[in-house]
Amino acid sequence: MIPKETIDKIFESVKIEEIIGDFVSLKKKGVNYIGNCPFHNEKTPSFTVSPTKGIYKCFGCGVGGNAVKFIMEIEHYSYPEALKFIAKKYNIEIIEKELTNAQKKKQGEKDALYAITQFANTFFQNTLWQKEEGKLIAMTYFKERGFEEEIIKKFELGYSGKTKDALTQSAVKSGFEENVLIKSGLSINTTNKKYIDRFHERVIFPIHSFSGRVLGFGGRSLLVNKKAKYLNSPESLIYYKSKVLYGLYQSKSSIAKENNCFIVEGYTDVISMHQNGIDNVVSASGTALSLDQLKLINRITENITLLFDGDNAGVKATYRTINLALEHGMTVKVVMFPEGEDPDSYSKKNNINEFKSYLTSNSLDFVDYKIIMSKLNSLSNPKEIINIKRDIFNSIAKIPDRLIRTQYCKIYYKKLDLSEEIMLKEVSQARRTINTTDSKDEIISKKIEKKDSVEKNNDSITKEDKRLNTLEKELIRLLLNYGNQEFTIKNERTTVAEMIINDLTADKIKFSIPELNILYERIRKEIKEKGEIDTCYFINTNLDISDMAIDLISNQHSISENWEEKHNIFTIRENARMKKTTEKAILSLKKAHVDLQISLLQKQINTPDFTASDIEKLSALTKIKNKIARSLGRNVG
Repeated sequence: MIPKETIDKIFESVKIEEIIGDFVSLKKKGVNYIGNCPFHNEKTPSFTVSPTKGIYKCFGCGVGGNAVKFIMEIEHYSYPEALKFIAKKYNIEIIEKELTNAQKKKQGEKDALYAITQFANTFFQNTLWQKEEGKLIAMTYFKERGFEEEIIKKFELGYSGKTKDALTQSAVKSGFEENVLIKSGLSINTTNKKYIDRFHERVIFPIHSFSGRVLGFGGRSLLVNKKAKYLNSPESLIYYKSKVLYGLYQSKSSIAKENNCFIVEGYTDVISMHQNGIDNVVSASGTALSLDQLKLINRITENITLLFDGDNAGVKATYRTINLALEHGMTVKVVMFPEGEDPDSYSKKNNINEFKSYLTSNSLDFVDYKIIMSKLNSLSNPKEIINIKRDIFNSIAKIPDRLIRTQYCKIYYKKLDLSEEIMLKEVSQARRTINTTDSKDEIISKKIEKKDSVEKNNDSITKEDKRLNTLEKELIRLLLNYGNQEFTIKNERTTVAEMIINDLTADKIKFSIPELNILYERIRKEIKEKGEIDTCYFINTNLDISDMAIDLISNQHSISENWEEKHNIFTIRENARMKKTTEKAILSLKKAHVDLQISLLQKQINTPDFTASDIEKLSALTKIKNKIARSLGRNVG
C-alpha cells in the first residue's frame, strides 16, 4: 500500500502536460494544449490538456480525468500502478513491502501476467550477462550482428538457455503459479504433463508497451535445424500483437523530435538502425500493420516512412499500409532498398552518414512508389495502365483533406499522362464511393445506437427529470469553478458557495442524482473545514468523485450558445457577473423541483388516489412556480 503522504507528493509534483506529452503529440494553444485523442480515432484534434486545472478532456468522445486517470486508461494500469509510474518519472521514492508468496497468488490475473513477464525479462537478461552459456552463445551472436553492449542493454535483450525448464522452475520457486506461466505463454504443458519453457535455447527480444512495460517476447533460435526460427508469445490479457509496436518505447522521443517514424519489418531491423544512429524506427513484428498500431504512431507524429522488404509480401504490406495510413490523415513515404537488401543488412554496409543520406535521398511519395513498383511507364496494355492509375486515384481519394487531394492532382497529373481536370474528376468520383460506403456504415451504426438508446432509456424519465438533472449539474459546476468568488449583497460580502449552500439548505433541497449529492456534501465539508473550495482536492481524490468533478470542471466553456434562452442562465462572461449567474442557477433549480412536483401531481388527477389535499398542494405549487418565474424574469434584466 502506498502511504498517503507519498500520494500527496506525487500529485504535487505531477505536470499533466508532461505525462500526457509522453503519449500524445501536444501543441500549445493559449493556456492549454491540444492533440489527437488517443482513445478514439479522430482527424481534427479535440483532446485538450489544461495545466492550470491539471485535467484532460476530449470533446469528441467525452473522456476526461487527471494524470493518474490518464495513465490508468492508456496503459490499463491499476490505481497504485499508475501512481508508481508517475512516481518513477519524477524520482519519487515509494517504499512498499515485498509481496509474499501468498499475496502473489492473490493478485489479479492481469497483475500476475505483468509480474511474470517482468520476472522472465530479468531472468533472460541475467542468463545472457551472468551465465557462461549466455556469454558464449547469445552474446557472441549479438556481437556478430554488430550490436554493441549499450544497444543490447537499451533493448533489454536476453537469452533462454538449453535447460528446458530453467525459467519455469525459477518462477515456481519465486512463488508464481504454474497456470500463470501457461497463460503468459512462457511455459508449455507437454503431453506427459511436464512444464517446459517456450523459449528455451533462443535469444530473446522483449516486447514493451508504450510506457516500457514488458508484455511479451520474441525468441530466435540459433540452431540451423530448428523448425521454428522465430517464436513469439501467444496473445494474452496483456499482449495483443495488433496493438503493440516493437521499439516504440525506445524510439518515441526520437520520433517526436524528427516528426517522422520509420516502419520496418523485424526486431533486428529496429535494433540495427538504432545502432547506426536512426532512433525513430519501429516494427510491426512480422504482422500486417493494423489501425491500432498506426494510432500509436499518430499520437506522436502524422508522418511515416515505410522500409519494408521488396519481395511480394513486403510490397503487398506496403500497399495496404499506404491506404490505411492515408485514410486516417497520415503522410506516407516509402524507401526502396537495392535488390536483396533490407534495413538491417544495408545499414551494416554503410556508415551512419551514408545510411542517413540514403534514407533521405531515396524517400519517395507513395504515388511515385506505386508508379515505380507497377512499372507504369513501361506498360503498353491500356486496361492494365488504367487499373494502375485507378489504384493511385483510390489511394489519393482516401486522404480526408480536400485541399491535399487537390494538390496531389496538381503535382501528379502530368506524371500520370492526364489532364488535371480529368484527374480531379477521377479522384472526386473515387472519393464519393468512399463517402457512400462510410455513410451506409454511419446509418447502420446510428440505427443500432438509436435502438440501444431506446431499449436502455426508462420511459419514466420525463423531460422535467432531465431538466432537473441538467440544472443540478450546472449548480455543481458553478460551485467547483467559481465557489470561492466573492460579490456583494446588501453591502455584505459573500461567495458563490455560501449563496448556493445557504439557499439550498433553507429550502431543504437535495440532488436527485445520488453521485451529485455525494459530491455536493463533500464540497460542503471542504468549505466547513478549510473555509474555501480546493478544486485540486476534487480532481485528485476518490476516482468516482474525481471523474464527475473533472467532467463538470472541463465543461466550463462547452455549454451551447442557447443555454441562456433554454435555462435562463447567463453563461457569457459568467465569471464577470457571478451574482446574477448564481441567482439564476438557484432559481432555475428551485423552479425545476416545483415543475417536477406539479408534473407528478397532474398525472394523478384522474386517478382515485387524487384528493382535495392534492388540489390545494397543486395550487400552492403553481403559485410558487409563478413567483419564481417572475423573479427569473426580473433577473434577466
